[in-house]
Amino acid sequence: MKSSRVVRAATFILLMAAAVGCVDEEVPNRLIGTWMATSPTHRGRFIEISEEHIVFSSDENHSIFYTIRGVESRASEGEFAYTIEYSGGEDDSRRLALRFSDGDSSAIELENIPGIWIRKVEVGSKQKESIE
Repeated sequence: MKSSRVVRAATFILLMAAAVGCVDEEVPNRLIGTWMATSPTHRGRFIEISEEHIVFSSDENHSIFYTIRGVESRASEGEFAYTIEYSGGEDDSRRLALRFSDGDSSAIELENIPGIWIRKVEVGSKQKESIE
């Protein structure tokens, strides 16, 4: 009886460790850059993704900065989808789900925001250093 509890506890711990491992991926290079909204209702908005941060902008003068905690990825039939977990503080955890539009690495679609977002600028290694 006691050994079956130990086995169940060990299995649970291993499963939890595997689930957490899915979130600890680094931000893929294909996501890094500034993504501009193409929808007229979101004109002027952008999302900037670096290796460690994500910035959401409602216009040229207003943006919100978050720290990326991890990325989950899914690949299916040549299509890539990602969920970025990010936060603005210790207890503030949020998620952004996106996928590449028709497999095009220069256009993404966000799960809850209509329209396509086009990559405007890729962040180079010198720019990455200035962000940190």
